[in-house]
Amino acid sequence: MNRWLCPTLAAFVTLSLTGCEPGLEAPGIQEATASRQEDDRVSIAVTLSCDVVHGLPRGDGECDADGDRVCVSAQWYEATDTAFESPIATAESCQKVETIIGAQLSLVSPEPIPREPDLNILVRADVRVGSLVLANP
Repeated sequence: MNRWLCPTLAAFVTLSLTGCEPGLEAPGIQEATASRQEDDRVSIAVTLSCDVVHGLPRGDGECDADGDRVCVSAQWYEATDTAFESPIATAESCQKVETIIGAQLSLVSPEPIPREPDLNILVRADVRVGSLVLANP
């Protein structure tokens, strides 16, 4: 038997048995913008996308939330923290959405954020899919 076929079959069987189907869809970030408020808190506007977790499209091609709660988080990091290990601030916003694609959420930092250009903002909706990095405004 082909030496690549066995690991592939084993991975497929494992995914099937654990209930994780290839092509699982999850909320991702289509677009995000950050702006500074007068009190130095930072506001982030996010538009959601529907991303595929395992890199394979689902058969139905839909990503409906059906009133499910979707959360978006933003974390501020020093620009030198390229592994995103030590956030200096965090904000999160959750809301119920009917359809994930195109849904718009906004969040605001709970405290003022320094006006340092050396800060990056990591924005994400689901840890299983990609994140977006913004410059600190």
